[in-house]
Amino acid sequence: MKTLSLQRRIAARVLGVGENRVWFDPSRVNEIKEAITREDIRVLIKEKAIKEKAVVGIKRRAGKLRQFRKRKGRVRGIGKRKKTLNKHKKEYIRKIRKLRRCIYEMSAEKKIGTIQKRRLMRLSKAGMIKNRKEIAGLVEKWG
Repeated sequence: MKTLSLQRRIAARVLGVGENRVWFDPSRVNEIKEAITREDIRVLIKEKAIKEKAVVGIKRRAGKLRQFRKRKGRVRGIGKRKKTLNKHKKEYIRKIRKLRRCIYEMSAEKKIGTIQKRRLMRLSKAGMIKNRKEIAGLVEKWG
C-alpha cells in the first residue's frame, strides 16, 4: 500500500505549515494518492480534499492565575526566593572567612587574648564587624 508521506510533505510546503498540520479527507484518499506534483496538490486544496488543521493552543489557566496573584503581591514570600538568598549567603561566607582568618592571625601573633578573640568572633558572626579595619580599631580601643 502506498503511503501519503510525499503528498503530506508537498501539501505542507504549499500550505506553509508543518506536516502534522495537514489534513486529508478520508473519503478522497485514492485521489490524493495519485497527486504527485505541487499543481495536483493545489487543485486538491481548492477542492477542500486537503486542509490545514488549526493551531492547538496551550491553556495557561494556572500560569495566568499565578501571574495575577503575583501582580497583587501574593506568592512573593521568603519560600519563593532562591537566587537572592543564595547570593547573600555566599557574600556572608566570603566576608566571615576573611574576618575569622584575621582574628586567628592576631591571636597567633599574641596581639589579642582568648577572651578578646571569642568576643571578636561573636561580633563578626552577628554582623557588627564589617571589615579588618574595624577589628583593628576594636583591638586598639580595648588596649
